[in-house]
Amino acid sequence: MKSKAKINTFTVTLTAFVMAAAIALPVMLANKGNFYLVGDYMTQQIPFINECRRLLKSGAPFWSSNTFLGANFLGTYSFYNYASPFYWPLFLMPESMTGIGVGFMFIIKHALAAATAFIYLKKYVNTPHLSFIGALIYAFSGFAMDSSYFYHFHDVMALFPLLLYLTDEALESRKCFCFSVYVTVNAITNYYFLVSTSVFILFYLLFKVKYTQLSLKKAFKCLIYYCSGCLLASFLLLPTAFSLLETHKATSSFSNALISGLSSIPKLLKVIKGIILPSEGVLGSATGFSFSNFNSNVAFLPFFGAVFIFIAIKIKSNEWHIKLFKFLFILSLIPFGNGIFNLFTNMSYTRWWYSFTLIGILVSLKIAESKQSNAQLYKSSAKTIAILSAITVGLPLIIKILCAYILNKETFNILPGAAVSYLNECGLTDKFTMYDLRYAAVFILLTAVTYVPLLFFIKNNWLISARRTIPAVVLICTLSYGVYLANEAEIWNTHKNSDYKGADISADSSTEYTSRKYYDYSFANYPAVINQPGITAFHSFKSHSTNAFCNLVGYADTLHTTATRYFDTPAIQSVLSIETITDKNGQETKAEYYSPFGYAYEYYVICDKYEYTTNKKENNKRIELMTAACFADEETAKKLSAVIKPFNFSSDFDWKEQVKINKATAATEFILNSEGFSCNTSGSKTRLIYFSIPHDNGWKAYINGEETDIYTINGGLMGIIVPAGESEIEFEFTTPGLKAGIILSIIVLLILLVFYIIDKKKAH
Repeated sequence: MKSKAKINTFTVTLTAFVMAAAIALPVMLANKGNFYLVGDYMTQQIPFINECRRLLKSGAPFWSSNTFLGANFLGTYSFYNYASPFYWPLFLMPESMTGIGVGFMFIIKHALAAATAFIYLKKYVNTPHLSFIGALIYAFSGFAMDSSYFYHFHDVMALFPLLLYLTDEALESRKCFCFSVYVTVNAITNYYFLVSTSVFILFYLLFKVKYTQLSLKKAFKCLIYYCSGCLLASFLLLPTAFSLLETHKATSSFSNALISGLSSIPKLLKVIKGIILPSEGVLGSATGFSFSNFNSNVAFLPFFGAVFIFIAIKIKSNEWHIKLFKFLFILSLIPFGNGIFNLFTNMSYTRWWYSFTLIGILVSLKIAESKQSNAQLYKSSAKTIAILSAITVGLPLIIKILCAYILNKETFNILPGAAVSYLNECGLTDKFTMYDLRYAAVFILLTAVTYVPLLFFIKNNWLISARRTIPAVVLICTLSYGVYLANEAEIWNTHKNSDYKGADISADSSTEYTSRKYYDYSFANYPAVINQPGITAFHSFKSHSTNAFCNLVGYADTLHTTATRYFDTPAIQSVLSIETITDKNGQETKAEYYSPFGYAYEYYVICDKYEYTTNKKENNKRIELMTAACFADEETAKKLSAVIKPFNFSSDFDWKEQVKINKATAATEFILNSEGFSCNTSGSKTRLIYFSIPHDNGWKAYINGEETDIYTINGGLMGIIVPAGESEIEFEFTTPGLKAGIILSIIVLLILLVFYIIDKKKAH
């Protein structure tokens, strides 16, 4: 391309589109047209996309039955899918084409990221082809590569640069209404990243006020419009907030913030490496140091590397972008700095680095354009990179060789137990395999692909030449990203849904469930793949009710998984109404001890003394006891004492015989759907009826049309007292905060429209 060639947004978008297609094509060809990757991409993104499609098509998307025992759909899945504009093209496609659709959206999002980055960068970079280069580096940056396995992270990258552009416009009292609306789009796309974006925008405004002619009044006005855009998204953010307050992960994150911050100090090696060197993958490491994978600790810039970053840190300048970048760089390295961008819920995540990457690119472009770098600065930067590379790569390598090959068991006995656990967790005690060598080869290749050409460009003063730099950037970005994905894409076939063809089973909007199924699959979210409720899940949101049940019966004590369990009694079939069992070969058999939903209890056990344990025998006893007696705290037991009585532990108890009784007392005509569930029941006396569905906020129960109280039993599940005789039972779930959120959004929209009209009249 000649330097005088016209460069516009369309040219940038088309170039990025072709590059992304070239990167995605090998993966899609290897997977029969499907864009399948590894990690959370397969265990969460694909099944959640399909689950969202089904629930939205139901017309009442409130309760997801395929998320373990059930979950608040709107609050749970707003983080992942349905509110994002990048989800809706997939919604319109048949379920069987999801794998193809995500590949197409991968291409679209990278093209859009380049376009929005170009629009922003050209405001500050006078040389069009440098803005072009910066846009491509942003769209295909190390952060973008590392985020490939989190399908929805690219949504944020694609939208963010335009948000900064509109922020600048709003600061000049232009496009303020558009700015607020675009903030809303960002807010509903992903509320988690809204937090980090909001923190960044605050810093952005502060540095603009401090180091430019921007007045505090204009910055404050811009902030008001920004907050208005966030409030405009209340229809989503408010119900999501109510849901988050119910999740164990969100509310427990603050309790160990200090320990988390201190434990993040050793991870500094990974953070520094992510800035100066490319990532070789999320599932492997060139040095065998595999700690803090999936933490998004990558901000490497293809072609530029970290050369201009360290020049920017070295030089003295009062320019706002350099001052801001230095500040962000420091925040990245201090133990609690990264926590600021997620309100201290996690100190290891650097998932705000999409903003750090963009400002790093802006700084690099401005330095390259100004030609203020001299040989001494280049040498100083190269020396810094070399020293830090030796530390971040060499130190873990030396420790691994010592731990895996030189030190003996007696030496490890001297070390504190915590130190040994840490070394094991980092993978530093494991010997190298061919798998490690493969990642090492990829790491060396990706490093060389950036720094070797950059050396030639600097020596020959080619950085300002469009004819040479643009083709080089296109080639380096495409090659780096393609090699990165190809290195790990082959692992896709370990997931159970990789050969699932899809049958567009979401087409039936009246999907109803009458039981659960057990799947012997390592893929935790398989129930969401084939639209049949199961008892395993891998999800970032587990409500307090669900978590309480999991702790009581022995599911893994982690924040977001129910795939691992410390029990093996078939009594769980009765407790959770499991009707069929599917083995690893796909063979389905009837569950011998299945009990339908809604069986009656005559006894209770005070559960206050029962703590979480990984002892299988103890958990088996609890589950078997749960077939005859509900677990309740003392307060609930008092309320239920007129209907049920304490369990007599001294009497003989055969849980298998009890299952037969449960089947006889169970509800009939049970139907569970996205709005709630209903059933019929009959009995000769007043009784407690149990339903193995989490007692989350939003549930209301009715008996023969009259509202009744719901009691929390068996950790966090539901029970109601039903009178003698025949009864029609109905449970309705309403998303907490949804109605109030919609009303608030309408009010804010009307206010914004009034201000927009007033501004228009003033302009004329």
